[in-house]
Amino acid sequence: MLILEDLLEKARIETGLDDFGGDEFLEPLTILIKSLNEEANLNDIGRFRAEMNISNGLAYRLKVEDYIKQHPDVLEQKIEKPVFIVGLPRTGTTALHHMLNQDPANHTLRIWEANKPVPPPEEATYLTDPRIEESRASLEMTEQFLPGFGVTHLLGAEEPDECYMLFNRTFMSVEYSAIFHVPSYAKWIYAHDHGANYAYHKKQLQLLQHKKKGRWILKAPFHQLGLRAILKHYPDAILVQTHRAPMAIVASGCSFSELLRKGGSDDIDRNVIGHDWMEMLRVYSTEFERARSELEPLHPGQFLDIQFKDLLQQPYAAVEQVYAAAGTALSEQGRAAMEQWQANNPKDKQGKHEYRLEDYGLSRADVEALFGDYVKRYNLNME
Repeated sequence: MLILEDLLEKARIETGLDDFGGDEFLEPLTILIKSLNEEANLNDIGRFRAEMNISNGLAYRLKVEDYIKQHPDVLEQKIEKPVFIVGLPRTGTTALHHMLNQDPANHTLRIWEANKPVPPPEEATYLTDPRIEESRASLEMTEQFLPGFGVTHLLGAEEPDECYMLFNRTFMSVEYSAIFHVPSYAKWIYAHDHGANYAYHKKQLQLLQHKKKGRWILKAPFHQLGLRAILKHYPDAILVQTHRAPMAIVASGCSFSELLRKGGSDDIDRNVIGHDWMEMLRVYSTEFERARSELEPLHPGQFLDIQFKDLLQQPYAAVEQVYAAAGTALSEQGRAAMEQWQANNPKDKQGKHEYRLEDYGLSRADVEALFGDYVKRYNLNME
């Protein structure tokens, strides 16, 4: 069983620090622990993963606060026109994020620096930091614990990943509801205001750019839930919404969620996964579309739509739209790096991801009922 006080004390002992930077994280962490203990049906590996994730979040929260105490000018850092890729899961967000990562003028949230942000990366050693090799060694174990993961998600120490790694230090992260069946925690996350979540998100970005500049390119489907908070803390942010036929979104996402969950529990019900995934998509899309309709008139030129088929067929036209919205242009160096990355990472390089909607207790009618208005609004096909 996971026990809050034990986890807090373990982090204090491990780091020799005791200032967590306020206590607003305690409520979501308490709800998360209760849900993990009572609902997730964790096996030994699941308990280990959950404890490891929570412990890492607590330890680095302590380290972030300690670094800022020693370097208060971190909080003077300006974050200008960050790009947030905010499409629903499985809509091409990862491919677009990885392409933009190749341009050295951009600063993405690379896995090695996101996992171990203290001390922050430095310009001179950004490509040789020893944490890169540490991260690479750790990632090589992923396929052992999650066979097939590499087919469904691009992963690499020097490649970018989602902002969940920053949200794991506020314990308001959809990663937990993706990896584990924690419905009460997910319900709390969906209903809660995310202002404090993005305030801490910003603090970590300020730390990470303290000695490494570049325009931030960030990505997470979870940002659909946080649009109001994003524009509160990053009022000049560029919001890139990717779109894909909903049938592919739902079936692919359920398959991915099953892959994540089956390593941590011996009790996997595909119908439950289907229900959880559809509920997440319902909450995300409903909240985002409502917030976008209210906020877009107040932020003209900051919202950009890219369709998955266009990203596949004309990737550089899509990329150039992002640069234009951010008020800059793609350099020859940046484009050459992206072309090299594309050549090295053809579609289905790691294998083909197979999935079927009906395997998760879902029907075409279910998807049509949820996404009927979305399909019309963005001129999409259903599949």
